[in-house]
Amino acid sequence: MTPLTVAGRGHDHPAARAPEVRLAVGSAIAIHRDAIARLRLQVMREWPCLFAGAFDQAAAQLAPCVASWRSVAVLAFDGDALVGASTGLPLVDEHEAVRAPFEAAGMDPGRIFLCRESMLAAPWRGRGIGHRFFDERESHARGLSGFDYTALLAVDRPDTHPRRPPFGRDSVGFWRKRGYAPHASIRVSMPWPEPDEGEVMHTLTAWLRPLERTR
Repeated sequence: MTPLTVAGRGHDHPAARAPEVRLAVGSAIAIHRDAIARLRLQVMREWPCLFAGAFDQAAAQLAPCVASWRSVAVLAFDGDALVGASTGLPLVDEHEAVRAPFEAAGMDPGRIFLCRESMLAAPWRGRGIGHRFFDERESHARGLSGFDYTALLAVDRPDTHPRRPPFGRDSVGFWRKRGYAPHASIRVSMPWPEPDEGEVMHTLTAWLRPLERTR
């Protein structure tokens, strides 16, 4: 990646340099578990996730990735600081609560690679790193072979939600450009705590993309 130069800013500003992207696979993800959990607490508290869990909860969410030898974490570093992370794994290695709605819709979890969360600290957004996250995970899935689709789960939020930012942007356009489309028949229920609300049950809709499709 080519570093960006912004007039009037010193070279120590994030916009003046590019992060280093590294991959961790399978159990090697555990080395970065605490750093990813801290990033989750920082980034996923924002709209639309609104995750307000404790550190232990954030770290525990990585358990399926650490347990799967076919999982991947795409990590963006500014020096030694983790500023971005995304993970993915075969759907068959996910929790049963995540797999079941796909199976109920007649899809084989063994043929789907799930792109989990993508998290990026605010100063690094709008730099193409989100595309890099998807490129690397989709490439990893192709390298494993045997997958017909990549998928992601998007939390459903009404337009009238009281915490929706006045000028908040969602990722729908980005996902569509990547070739993903929503499948309303596949919805996953998942609880997590929200700020000032305690634990809330959420509904997430699956978006899928044929893995063999090229852009």
